Amino acid sequence: MRILFTTYAARPHFYPMVPLAWACLIAGHEVRFASTPSLMDTVHESGLPGVSIGRDIDADSWYKRGTFVPKPVAADEPELNVWMRVTDQLAAKQFSVCEHMVDDLVDYCRSWRPDLIVHDPVTFAGPVAGQVLGIPTVSHLYGLARLLRLDIKDWVGTEHRAGYLDLFTRWGVEPLLDPEAWIDPCAPGLRWPGQNEINRIGMRYVPYNGPGVAPSWLQQPAKRPRVLVSWGTSQQKKLGVEIIELFGRIARSVASLDTEVILTVGAMDPEHRGHLGDLPDNVRTVDWVPLNALIQSCRAIVHTGGTGMMMTAAAHGVPQLGITKIPEGRFNVERLVAVGAARHLQQDAVDADAVRENVSALLEDEAFRHGAQALKEDIEAQPLPAAVVPALEEIVARAETAR
Repeated sequence: MRILFTTYAARPHFYPMVPLAWACLIAGHEVRFASTPSLMDTVHESGLPGVSIGRDIDADSWYKRGTFVPKPVAADEPELNVWMRVTDQLAAKQFSVCEHMVDDLVDYCRSWRPDLIVHDPVTFAGPVAGQVLGIPTVSHLYGLARLLRLDIKDWVGTEHRAGYLDLFTRWGVEPLLDPEAWIDPCAPGLRWPGQNEINRIGMRYVPYNGPGVAPSWLQQPAKRPRVLVSWGTSQQKKLGVEIIELFGRIARSVASLDTEVILTVGAMDPEHRGHLGDLPDNVRTVDWVPLNALIQSCRAIVHTGGTGMMMTAAAHGVPQLGITKIPEGRFNVERLVAVGAARHLQQDAVDADAVRENVSALLEDEAFRHGAQALKEDIEAQPLPAAVVPALEEIVARAETAR
């Protein structure tokens, strides 16, 4: 069968889909990966056949306005309200992404005639194209602990946003309220409790962090506990360059514990790296190296709760310190804490003593190592991507029978 994978141009959303796309190829199916032009180099590096469709949105203009920075309008305003305003803006951005992609995606589907569309949960061009052409669709989640449905007004309710419904109205088709299934690589123990149940296909999270060469020093035994400090790919865009100064202070705090610190700087523009400040000799900065390679020799990781970092560290059984500001990170790290694999700091409350105290606990308290190892075993108990392919075949077979 022919399977079209699609996501908008964001590596953290593309990477989790790569293992399943490859599993489909290896099972003998035809695969294409469709996205806007700026993701095509990344798709090419993965070895998957890519299709460039639509136009990239001007994402920088959204970030420069501070659109995604949580801002309370009153000192006593409920935190939920602050987060809801952020997700309202995220939803508006993704509706714009859909409009930039969907015409070309529909045209491509008409010519290539896929049997199934597998889409990222916020790439709404996938379900629109499916409805227009009568193709079954599956949503591929990316490991987020709490399912944030930007198509629904309050994430977990049932009322869809008007902007989402309008995407279908333009084509004269009924809105798709739910896909045929949701592929979920988030291990059961990490999933947010009490959410509405979905038609979930569980899958093991297999870390894919892009191409790269593992440096030779990673193979040498560390003389001191090795701690990875990584700020991900989106923090600077969402929160501004001042976040780099905080990043540097955190790295110096970890280094003061007589550790070997690996500091990732690949996501920073070279001209902004000076904001890190002076770094001690036991801090090693690294450019683009796959996180999967960096994490394996580390005793702990410090990050902002991004899903890719959280899940890659969890897959390797590494204790984590999450320093969070935005909802995604907060939800992820709260679940890591709940299963005993992490500690949590609010970004606004960070100081050197708090960082040292929390990293010391991760390195010295065996309970965190045991919690992280139990989470790793929970992940490894899930079906591999190859075992998910028959479920996709069944969805296509049911659709063909129903025609």
